[in-house]
Amino acid sequence: MGPVDPAAVRLLDENAEVRREAVEAVDTSAVPGRFALRQALLTDEDAEVRASAARRLGVLRDGHFVPALLEALGDPMPAVRDRVWRALARLGAEVLLTRVPRALHEEPVWWVRRAAIRAAASVAGPGALELLLEALEDPFWRVRNAAVQALAWLGEADERVLQRVRTVADGSRKGAVKAAAAYLEGVWGGAVAPGGFPLPVPGQSQGPAGPLDNEDPAVVTARLERMPASDVPVSELVMWLGDPHEPLRALARRRLRERRDPEAFRLALRWLDEPRVPHAADEVRALLERLDVDEVALASRILDEPPRPGAVGLAAWVAARRAHVGLLERVRPLARHPEPPVRRAALSGLVHDPESRAVVLSALEDADETVREEVLSAWERRPVAPEALEAHARALVAFAPGARSPRERRAVAEAAAFLEEEPLLARATEDEDPSIRAVALAALSRLGVLSEAELRAASVHEDPWIRAAVLDAESAKSVCASDPDPWVRRAAMGLLVSRRHELSALESRAVALLGAGSPDPWIRARAAGLLQAEGEREELGALLRLSLDTSPMVRAAAASALEACDTLDARLADLLHGPGAERTEDLRVSAYTWLLRRADDAAFEHLCAALRDASEPERVASHLEALTLVFPDEAFARAPDLEPRRPTRSQRAKAGPVRTAPESPSHSSRRLLGRTGLSVSPLVLSGAHGLPASALAEAHEAGVNAFFWEPRYMELTRFLRSGRTRREGLVVVAGTYHSGAEAIRRDVRAALRLLRTDHLDVFLLFWVRSRERLDAENFEALEALRAEGRIRAFGFSTHHRELALEALRQHPWPVVMTRHSAAHPGAEAALFPEALARGTGVLTFTATCYGRLLRPAPGEPPDLPLPDAVDCYRYALSQPGVGACLSAPRNHRELKQNLEVLERPWMMPDVLAAMRAHGERVRAGNQRFNALVRQAPGGTRDTLLALLDEETSDI
Repeated sequence: MGPVDPAAVRLLDENAEVRREAVEAVDTSAVPGRFALRQALLTDEDAEVRASAARRLGVLRDGHFVPALLEALGDPMPAVRDRVWRALARLGAEVLLTRVPRALHEEPVWWVRRAAIRAAASVAGPGALELLLEALEDPFWRVRNAAVQALAWLGEADERVLQRVRTVADGSRKGAVKAAAAYLEGVWGGAVAPGGFPLPVPGQSQGPAGPLDNEDPAVVTARLERMPASDVPVSELVMWLGDPHEPLRALARRRLRERRDPEAFRLALRWLDEPRVPHAADEVRALLERLDVDEVALASRILDEPPRPGAVGLAAWVAARRAHVGLLERVRPLARHPEPPVRRAALSGLVHDPESRAVVLSALEDADETVREEVLSAWERRPVAPEALEAHARALVAFAPGARSPRERRAVAEAAAFLEEEPLLARATEDEDPSIRAVALAALSRLGVLSEAELRAASVHEDPWIRAAVLDAESAKSVCASDPDPWVRRAAMGLLVSRRHELSALESRAVALLGAGSPDPWIRARAAGLLQAEGEREELGALLRLSLDTSPMVRAAAASALEACDTLDARLADLLHGPGAERTEDLRVSAYTWLLRRADDAAFEHLCAALRDASEPERVASHLEALTLVFPDEAFARAPDLEPRRPTRSQRAKAGPVRTAPESPSHSSRRLLGRTGLSVSPLVLSGAHGLPASALAEAHEAGVNAFFWEPRYMELTRFLRSGRTRREGLVVVAGTYHSGAEAIRRDVRAALRLLRTDHLDVFLLFWVRSRERLDAENFEALEALRAEGRIRAFGFSTHHRELALEALRQHPWPVVMTRHSAAHPGAEAALFPEALARGTGVLTFTATCYGRLLRPAPGEPPDLPLPDAVDCYRYALSQPGVGACLSAPRNHRELKQNLEVLERPWMMPDVLAAMRAHGERVRAGNQRFNALVRQAPGGTRDTLLALLDEETSDI
């Protein structure tokens, strides 16, 4: 059929790094490359490979791969799902609109929901209006932002969008919806009618402050740590399970366990019904795993109440796991509840109960696809008991006329294959989905009922799944070396190996010799397993070649076959010196290696004879001389004439440069960080996006000496611990999200242990949001750590300029890190001058204003030149007092661009004015957006309050 793409072969490599390179190199101008990407998307173990495959399939704009992309929406990794939504949007696949509603309610990762919203808008335009309006109620502002952006775009061209938004806002009680509508009115050039859209003021107090009320979650955590669990309202503890601050969530979970209050656990179960709030559902599950209460009693209490899906799912799981007859009898009726989510929840437990099989299988007739999926999942896991497996298969076959989705039709085809239902399989061979046709064809091929014409058509089909489905031992002999898809070649070779005892010696040798020349190491390794060292000389030669292979698994397979030959030495001697001796240098090198492998007396005699043979080629003779090192020195007392041919000691020494400590890069662009005594590069490189250690080393060689580290930055941790750099030349910026002397000291100890160092250069209180976090206790704790030599300097990071200014005037903080860009220049007025006057080192972050400075601002001419990231960094670094900017490149390309800052870490004066003007326009748009969308009512707290309101109404 054609040659195989080498990149497609590497896409099957066992090394994920190799596959990551290969997925970008696969030739997609030819059809086999596209199918190779589909295979990687659906089967590769590495999420990065799957995500890259999705991206490339989207760029191709080939609608044949829409079904595979739709299937990949169920991928367990959010990065893959995000790329799939983007790919479907590029393909203009309107079928994605059927998946968006479920994603809006059940997708747990906000940026995947955002991708779904943007995909819907890009594909359907005004047809996605209702989905966009629904997204305005999302608990996360970035998702609402995506919906608002799309509505703004649609409303400019369609008056009906404007009217619909106004109608929905008028009838909504949700502040987020009204706020978004108000923002859109401004975008569309209208005015908000007096009295229309009354909005709460963001941050406005909702009542008297309690002892745990504070804007900074680290302060709340510290206060909560000091309070007895019994003094904290249960509703507050449950609310904090959904807080973004991980230490607060963990402490809330611990306090709830200490309370051992069934009512608290029951209330926490409400989070299971809101998967869109990050961490909340996971925290509840973690809480339940260590639950120190009677779970049967809790399940019974849950079933006494009006059913909620999350709670019902827990009760059903307890009932099935305990095989509790009473609970199961109460759960089974819920499988027919009017609400689909409740039915799904009940079935999620009942599928594990053998006595509930009839109830479970009857759910295949449910009108809701998501309910039927619970039965499909049970089938895909394959019931262990034979009678259960047959019952599921028969139910699926009976369900065949109602099967609609590809997943359902595939399950029906698999069941038909299990039961050998030929008529149903025959119909499945005409399915539009190739995976379903492949299941049916494979089953019919095994049954031997396909005609020659059908087999021939399938064997030359463009889709590799179809070709692989009809493989048999006869066709596999040629397919293993001729198919353009390496996956099909592997399937063919795997089939031949599994049926090796059915092959004649001649057939087995022919297949093995063919496979030995494959570009795929997997096939070469299997071919080595079919070769016989005691067979024909051609087989021995193939094994000797394979023993020199670049792939370890091929060498190992060849070695196993050679070692299994009892007459190997005699055969090697004959190959080297017998009639028709082999003259190929590679084979002679390999043969001598194996002949001398034992380094015993017999081997030494062979070595001496070979070295004295002047006819050996130079390369072979050189290899024999190297092999003399395998033998002991005293052996050469018997062959003094050969002693001079042994490599000398200087030759035996390992070649290559002597390892020395790495030199520190040039300091030409370094800047003093206030009066800390630290000299830092203009960029502080963050490990947030997992840049590999090699890229971090490249940045260091270019002049970066400052690195922003957190414990979850694994690649940066490896780099800092690797010894690639002199520790004294690095500035490691670390920090804590906690408050309180003991917590701060604990985090410093943990950082020192993880980094295997005796000190940290800068230690910050991260994300400070209230003055209590900057009190005397925390300052003195940090000062004590500096006096002990555990940290060289300390400070805090914050978005709040006034808070920072107040803190600098109260205590001599050595370092402050704050938000700053051309769109957020407020720090230039007072904070930077104050820090400069006091000798406080300044670090800044968000120089690009989250990328907004890189895009046109509202009202700007379309041909106006835009700044790039380097311009944004240079603007910040041009401000008096700023020591360095935080930089978090997502990939090597962005890193290379950002490193240009080091050559000139300031902005030319004639460009500063244009940058400020652009920043002002971006800021004007941001301020309105922040007030009406980002900080609008809604989010984690309001989501829980809505759930608590339902609790009141239930009572």
